Amino acid sequence: MNNKRVFQIIFHNKVLLTAIILLFAVGVAIIIGMCIPEHKPTLQGQLETTDYRVATKVASRVVRLCVHEGDRVHKGDTLCYLSAPEVNAIEQSAKASRDVAIANNDLVNDGTRQEVINSAHDLWQQVQAKVAIAKTTYNRMEKLYQQGVIAEQKRDEAKADYDAAVAASQSRHEQYLAALDGARKEEKRASAAAVRNATAKIAEVKSFVDETVLTASQDGVVTEVFVEPGEIVGTGAPIMNVETDDAWFTFYFTEDKLVGLDYGTHVKIYRPSVGDTVEARITRINNAGDFASWKATRALDDIDLKVFEVRARAIKPLKNVHDGQSAILIPLQASPKERMFNHQN
Repeated sequence: MNNKRVFQIIFHNKVLLTAIILLFAVGVAIIIGMCIPEHKPTLQGQLETTDYRVATKVASRVVRLCVHEGDRVHKGDTLCYLSAPEVNAIEQSAKASRDVAIANNDLVNDGTRQEVINSAHDLWQQVQAKVAIAKTTYNRMEKLYQQGVIAEQKRDEAKADYDAAVAASQSRHEQYLAALDGARKEEKRASAAAVRNATAKIAEVKSFVDETVLTASQDGVVTEVFVEPGEIVGTGAPIMNVETDDAWFTFYFTEDKLVGLDYGTHVKIYRPSVGDTVEARITRINNAGDFASWKATRALDDIDLKVFEVRARAIKPLKNVHDGQSAILIPLQASPKERMFNHQN
């Protein structure tokens, strides 16, 4: 059978012709695929930022918002004014309590009034005079008793009057000394402690009053405002969110991509949303846990590749920073060990 006959058979047999064409196409695709260089997987992550939510410690009403979404704020800038009349009333009550404590402390430390001291001294002197009279009377009764002029009972009554006068004199003398000394040292310490307690109470209330004027704790950009003027906010309720300038890149990939990466390693990162390439330094390499294993290769080479979290911080300050921006880690030059590992897989 000549070639012309074979060609006619093949041409008229559509099934055979189709099979030959498909076989030829598959062969061409295989050859092209072998010529295309191996595609290295993209190491993609995202940019993350630190943000904080502005909130108040006391239930209050929003009076005025000083900033809006998209505004840039600096540390100490006023963000919002709130109204809390109840807290102001508590502050006035605390100040009144402090004034009372200070007055009592002054009273204790100033000592006894001079009029009271003079009165105590006069009473003591009066009793002293009675002691002198009682002593004279007793001595006279003693002599008369020795002479047998009076009965023993009279002498004893005079002795009892004299002893009572001496005791009363001692009591009045102690009262006079107490008036001179003033308050006891324990009373002075207690009074001083009451003043400190009242002052601390005012400081506590003052901290709540300060919460009615909210300020920025760090530089950043206001990304969200959750309330409107006139609304009532509860304790700890968020009022707005501020995104700070603290930013870093986070990547999650398997451990075979860690070749050439270590703490302090400088890498380049491309941000598609900005169109720039920045230099960064690796600051964290942390095992993401077994639950985060993205690639199991036990069937291929009897190992499982674990996932690691890798963080990098830009060497220079970043511009146009937005949380969640995509980041592409530009791979380093592959080492011989990495090339051998990739070839085995």
